[in-house]
Amino acid sequence: MATVSMLDRQGGRAGTPYQDQDPYGTEGGDGHGDDDYLGWDDEDEFVTVRSSGYRVLRAVLALVVLAVIGFLLVTGVRGWFRAQLDPSGPPGEALTLTVPAGATTGDIAEQLENEGVIPNSTFFRYYADWKGYGNFQAGEYQMHLNSSADEAIAVLDAGPIPPTFDRFGVREGLWVAEMLPKIAEQIPGMTPEALQAALDSGQIQPRYRPEGVTSWEGLLFPAFYDIEDDATPVEVIAKMNDEFSRVTGELGYGGAEAKVGLSAYDVIKVASMIEAEAKTDGDRVKIARVIYNRLKEQMSLDIDAICLFGAQTRDPAILTRKFLDNEGSTGPYACRKDPTLPATPIAAPGRASLEAALNPAEGNWLYYVVADAEGNHFFTADYDEFINQVNKSKDEGLF
Repeated sequence: MATVSMLDRQGGRAGTPYQDQDPYGTEGGDGHGDDDYLGWDDEDEFVTVRSSGYRVLRAVLALVVLAVIGFLLVTGVRGWFRAQLDPSGPPGEALTLTVPAGATTGDIAEQLENEGVIPNSTFFRYYADWKGYGNFQAGEYQMHLNSSADEAIAVLDAGPIPPTFDRFGVREGLWVAEMLPKIAEQIPGMTPEALQAALDSGQIQPRYRPEGVTSWEGLLFPAFYDIEDDATPVEVIAKMNDEFSRVTGELGYGGAEAKVGLSAYDVIKVASMIEAEAKTDGDRVKIARVIYNRLKEQMSLDIDAICLFGAQTRDPAILTRKFLDNEGSTGPYACRKDPTLPATPIAAPGRASLEAALNPAEGNWLYYVVADAEGNHFFTADYDEFINQVNKSKDEGLF
């Protein structure tokens, strides 16, 4: 079917589309076609006009790109900051860090960074201050490589590792020559010779020992002690010496002369004899009184333990009549015929004996002898009563 334009209906030429006619020109004249009419001489003169919707889309895309870039930058910076306080990966191997006395938080932070525990000392210091931590204790700490600031702070805030200790014990009544080997047996790497060298070194001065006296007998307090596992012989001896000073100070040995009329050192001698003789606590103050009474009466003490110490033997079989009439009657440790105290203490007195020597019981006793299997003594001021009890005790096999 042919297409008929509106002009066809109005009398125009049939069969010719409207756009092919020139209603304003004349055929064969200078009339123009459609292109001339619209002013479009060439396709190159066309301009594409984009809609406002496209411009909005492009702006949104630009904002999205900027947002992504900003997010990546912020995330990267935050990640870097976070890594200064919490590095990636799990904590590494353990190491021991020693914090010296007086170290500041900044000093500790530098130590941690240098050892590889934390990545950044500056960040750690500010972070610790911000969290309110500081004034960490000196000592050894078990740390881990590649730790976070919080992990390192938790270890420091918990305090240093408690030092490991060795323990040794010394019982009452020992001589120094017996004491040193027993101490050395209990402390790995220690020797009696090293301990004796510490005593002789002059680095430790015992309390109450008179000038010119070099003996340490009776001046090392018998007790159990905890010492660090790397303690030196001097530190071991110093610990025992300090404890002796503490105990005698508490008991009032500084006022010994005013209380019992003897120097503190002489009262320690009395305490050492009490330790050697007493078997029960109740007898200690009574033996102390016997010693003071005999000194007052200018009687020889007749304490066999003095002679045994002088001979450096624990065997009472040595105390023959011949020995007692000779070695036992002369010299610095005479136990017969000499109404004086021995030259030094003869044993390591414990607290009970030290206290008894300074606080003797009231009584007029001059003699005592063991009276039962528990070690209790019979006390008397009468010589004949004493001899009767001696014979009775012998018959009962008490000595």
